[in-house]
Amino acid sequence: MAASGSCRFYKLDGDRHYCRLRGQTLNKAEVSDKCIDSDLSTICVDAYSSLSRGQDALSNNSTDAFPWLVEAATQFENLGETDNAIHAYVRAIEFAIKNDLTERAYDFFRSARNVFENGLERKDPTLTDPMVKHSLMKAGQSIIERVRRITESTPMTDMQAELKAAVLGGISLKKVEKKDEMKDLIISHGRSLYEKKGEEYKAGAQSYIDSGMIKNSVVLTCMGALSDLMLGRPKEGMAYLAEVASKPEHTQTFNEHPCFEWTKLIFRILVSRDSNLLVTAHKLFLKIPWSFKDDREFARRVMESVERRITAQS
Repeated sequence: MAASGSCRFYKLDGDRHYCRLRGQTLNKAEVSDKCIDSDLSTICVDAYSSLSRGQDALSNNSTDAFPWLVEAATQFENLGETDNAIHAYVRAIEFAIKNDLTERAYDFFRSARNVFENGLERKDPTLTDPMVKHSLMKAGQSIIERVRRITESTPMTDMQAELKAAVLGGISLKKVEKKDEMKDLIISHGRSLYEKKGEEYKAGAQSYIDSGMIKNSVVLTCMGALSDLMLGRPKEGMAYLAEVASKPEHTQTFNEHPCFEWTKLIFRILVSRDSNLLVTAHKLFLKIPWSFKDDREFARRVMESVERRITAQS
């Protein structure tokens, strides 16, 4: 039986610690670090269920695998499992190459390289296994070979040059410059995407508030709070949302907005693990007056992520 307050997929059978979601035995250190911590266990469930969905899509030769693998990589990074985050990106790279999606493979490589170099700076212990670096270098070399075949009669492209330098240099050269424009959610830099989106949403919300346009700030405030949720900081997200919405001059406007009601419900679902509320959440989502498609898609992915966390099946 799982201990009270522990992950519902955790099972203690005598002296044996077992994860029913992953279908494998766990060591005591991992159980202590994740299975008993409610915040980390929800992220862990999200990571491994996303990885499972991604693997199913790979088996079906479906590009639906990409968002699931990126989601898994993001949550593995939140867990501090840098090696697993990189392995998830490598799977995405290999599948993209297999389907001649070279540009997308390149984007995944940049994401994985970013995660790897950040891990090196932190002296991440999960990167001590040389196979992590080797798998990333091998994936990068595969992209080089594919691009070389495509552009055999043309000069080396910037993509080829950067990849060759990164791979042959041991993936430890200066970091790739990030583009200023926001890219599609599917091919962005995992955890850094949520950090960047959160900063942008909160700054945008504050700008509207400073201008006295409280109604316009509601959606941005809600998205900023949900960014914290996706970064594994639901308590900070709820605190930020409550702080902004509880101000006397904001309360009525926020309480009358369907996005605020929906966002509170998403946090409630995550905390209470009440899957019955998901139907209500989906209905409320359709009532939100979205001004921008990107905000709607961001919110939809958050809702799907929370849904996976509480309904993932072993």
